[in-house]
Amino acid sequence: MFRKSYLSLLNTKTAQWISILLIPLTLQACSEVVADETQPVSQYLQASSEYLTQQDSYQVENKFVGKVIAKQDANLGFEFAGIIKTLHVIEGQQVVKGQLLAELNTQLLLIERNQLEAQLQQAEAEFDLIEANLSRLNSLSKRGFTSEQNIDELSSQKRVIAANIRSTLSGLEASQYRIDKSKLLAPFNGIVSSRQIAQGEVIAAGTTAFRLLQTGASEVTIGVPASFISQLQGKEHKLEIAGMNYAASLLSVGNEVDTVTRTISLRFALADNSAVYNGQLAYLALSQAYQQPGYWVPLSAITDGVRGMWNIYTLEQDVMQQDRDDHAAATPALFQLKSTTVTVLHATETAAYVQGDLKDNQAYVNVGIHRFVPGQRVTVRHQQAFAQQPSAENTSEHKI
Repeated sequence: MFRKSYLSLLNTKTAQWISILLIPLTLQACSEVVADETQPVSQYLQASSEYLTQQDSYQVENKFVGKVIAKQDANLGFEFAGIIKTLHVIEGQQVVKGQLLAELNTQLLLIERNQLEAQLQQAEAEFDLIEANLSRLNSLSKRGFTSEQNIDELSSQKRVIAANIRSTLSGLEASQYRIDKSKLLAPFNGIVSSRQIAQGEVIAAGTTAFRLLQTGASEVTIGVPASFISQLQGKEHKLEIAGMNYAASLLSVGNEVDTVTRTISLRFALADNSAVYNGQLAYLALSQAYQQPGYWVPLSAITDGVRGMWNIYTLEQDVMQQDRDDHAAATPALFQLKSTTVTVLHATETAAYVQGDLKDNQAYVNVGIHRFVPGQRVTVRHQQAFAQQPSAENTSEHKI
């Protein structure tokens, strides 16, 4: 009995001592909580923020690529086979219309022409002789000293020789034509882009000898989808070539969709003084509007979320500070970060058009979100932005 009473008393005293030891620890913990709640505002991280501005639609700028072409791009060659005798131009040389570019060896053609000229002289001499004989026979026939048969034979020979003369003349014309075509002339003013023959080379008829590009105003061909054609009719446009913008006017619109690119070919004319080169890439920018409400935010305001989603951090006034600082109006405001899931509809190099549980004029962190976590309390770098509503002139900084 005495032993049980002793144990009961010992347990009571132990509990008292434990309670005495726990009281300071509890007081210390409470003081830490109070200290945390009364942490100076200057010790909180500062966030850069902006207001969300709701948009009814967004525009996507599409760039379509084409190339610069010369008005005339010709592969020049000889009509007849032969041996290259002389080359008069080199690659990159400017030529004018009618300028001699190259010549074929015409020695054989000259021999053939001389032969034809000799045949012509012989035929003409025979023709003159028969004509004189006919004249004499006609004179004798009137006096009855010759027969009609002799006259008919000479008349027939005269017609044969006349046909031979015409055939020889045609041969001479053909020979002269081939001699003339042995000289390759420039069909228009241009630049020799390439030369594919050499002196002394034997070439076949129609073999490309030179590629000639016309000088002067260049043109551009670009393919665009059929849905953009309505934006182009009767308009002047800007084309980007090698980082420079050039004024261009629409010359023609194709009437057939390309089976590979599914686009319609457009042809633009550049100004005469455009410093462009044949084959350069040209870009045409056309905008397309999408009627979907949303908000433009910089890419620096977006962070990855779970399951492939995207988040932004919105700012809400800290409720605890509002309760404590009712008497201290000069105390800097604290804001609590909230992670909001958004859907990216379109993105550019610097901004994204998003949808989500957002409100117009709602504050969000626009840069440096890697320094924060959801639920964290922060101060705002530009507090005046929260004291005033955004003006109509600053509805959005991202005009795409």
